[in-house]
Amino acid sequence: MDTVRGTPLPLSVGQEGLWLLQRLAPDSATYNLAGGARMTPAPDPEILGRAVRALTDRHAMLRSLYKETDGQPCRIVQEVGVLGELSVHEVPDATDEELDALVTAEVRRPFRLDTEGPFRAVLLRRREDAVALVVTHHIATDAFSQWLLWRDLLQAYEAFATGAREPAWEPLPVSYDDFVEREQVLLDSSRGKRQAEFWQEEAAGSRAAELPTDRPRPAVSSQSGASLLRRLPDRLSDKVLRTAARRGVSPFALTLGAFQALLHRWGGQSDFLLACPASTRRSSASEVVGYFVNPVLIRGRFDRETTLADAMDRAADRVRQATARVSYPYPLVARDAATPGPLYRISVTMVATDRFGPGMGGAASGEPMDVAGIETTYLEIPHLEGQCDLSLEITRDVYGLTVALRYDTDLFERATAERLFDLFIRFVEAAADDPGRRVARIPLTGDAERRALLALGSGGPGGTP
Repeated sequence: MDTVRGTPLPLSVGQEGLWLLQRLAPDSATYNLAGGARMTPAPDPEILGRAVRALTDRHAMLRSLYKETDGQPCRIVQEVGVLGELSVHEVPDATDEELDALVTAEVRRPFRLDTEGPFRAVLLRRREDAVALVVTHHIATDAFSQWLLWRDLLQAYEAFATGAREPAWEPLPVSYDDFVEREQVLLDSSRGKRQAEFWQEEAAGSRAAELPTDRPRPAVSSQSGASLLRRLPDRLSDKVLRTAARRGVSPFALTLGAFQALLHRWGGQSDFLLACPASTRRSSASEVVGYFVNPVLIRGRFDRETTLADAMDRAADRVRQATARVSYPYPLVARDAATPGPLYRISVTMVATDRFGPGMGGAASGEPMDVAGIETTYLEIPHLEGQCDLSLEITRDVYGLTVALRYDTDLFERATAERLFDLFIRFVEAAADDPGRRVARIPLTGDAERRALLALGSGGPGGTP
């Protein structure tokens, strides 16, 4: 199902929020999403270019411009080939480090949504291999859409490389415009009003979770960030899955409860809000590229008697409650909230790669794929940095759990982010090993740090006799 080319189409509430953010900071790449693949040998640029055109033909979101008409933001679909052509850069002698730098530069290049659209495809070709890169603006895609793009792009390349005239794709039964229309129906309904009341009650009397920062918060954020990425030890991933199953909660609820417990201990807040980006995608839109994500608020409450089991059970309950009301747009919750300031500064989410379908789930774990005789390995590329003070993304694949911690470099030093990462793993381990343990009794210092503090207090090295 396609949209009418050249006709101004309304945006979803979430898209309108992203449009405003882009207008306020047009040179920011904070809302760029990116994925890449190393391909050995290098693919045929002509065939890959055909695949990119087929991709943008299939997904109208990728060849849309975002403008204002009569004071309202809108989306205008362009003809195939007007936007999103493959850019080929010959870098025959580039080292791996130089290639990484080129990738980073492409990811951090801002989009001009009103003239260039929200999508670009780039091929960085060396003598023996290449990196294919797809960068999009969040206004047009979400995490699941990124995997749809890669699946469709590689399927199109395989089809054209083996002589097919077209990829064997089924027509899309719905479009993103159906989602926008459904959202407006919700907002005009009594159900939408009840959901609005729930979210106002959820936020009432609480405030955004915050941690002490290394530097004062600037008046205007530069929206600059960095990432740490670690794979949890297999034994810990296994313990998380076993403990969650035994307690009747999801692995996400366990890790979310552990993260909330850490925020409580480090920041000292007993009642706080964070956000979980959640999918608003229905099964009928399972093949549609678009912005189907909505941050939902999760409230954490702690006292001196709260255990890790309490934290994960409450997290599970709040996630269930939030999921039932995920369709109500967060920008409207924030607009109508009685609490001054942002409702969240920290976010956490979990992505299960088995949602990506056969082949792509393995690709998310770094397994090579064969695409028309080319060994193709998906590359995890840091992106979406600087949106929040902190964001924690947990990826669950067939091998276990991988954690990405993104942090605002205006506020935090890398050493602080690394310590937070270490403590998160400690709290997850405590939740998996001893759920009945009180949160207040989990130490924030390791053995070596405690010994150093004791030495200082007793006149040891660096202390005063």
